[in-house]
Amino acid sequence: MRPKYETPGDLANEQHVAGVMDGLGYGLEKLPVQYRLDFAIFKDGECLGFAEVKTRSFEMSKYPTVMISLSKVMTAKVITEATGLPCYLIVKYSDVISRLDFSDPYELRMGGRADRGDPQDRDICAFYPIERFTIVSHI
Repeated sequence: MRPKYETPGDLANEQHVAGVMDGLGYGLEKLPVQYRLDFAIFKDGECLGFAEVKTRSFEMSKYPTVMISLSKVMTAKVITEATGLPCYLIVKYSDVISRLDFSDPYELRMGGRADRGDPQDRDICAFYPIERFTIVSHI
């Protein structure tokens, strides 16, 4: 079984994003792990979509793309096909919170991290152009 790398800090960052979204009139409800995405998005009691939340410790403009495992993109596609609702990638940077519909165009390349010594951290990844993201809130 693969180790779970989600830390209390990751959960706190997710809650920060949920709080910002709440201030904008959207409720984020944490999903059970089997959904493989972080939240369902509600407004006035109606489910509007789903979201994966990522946090980066740098400003949004630092890199030209956002990298995410293709398995997350595939999960989002399955959920969208099953529900007819969009799935979003929400990224909290040091300066802004931004979002992108997972169905937007992307490039496929190998990516991942090498700092944990876990060979499964290298993966085929989707690289979304940063200019496709919409800024939701400034931090």
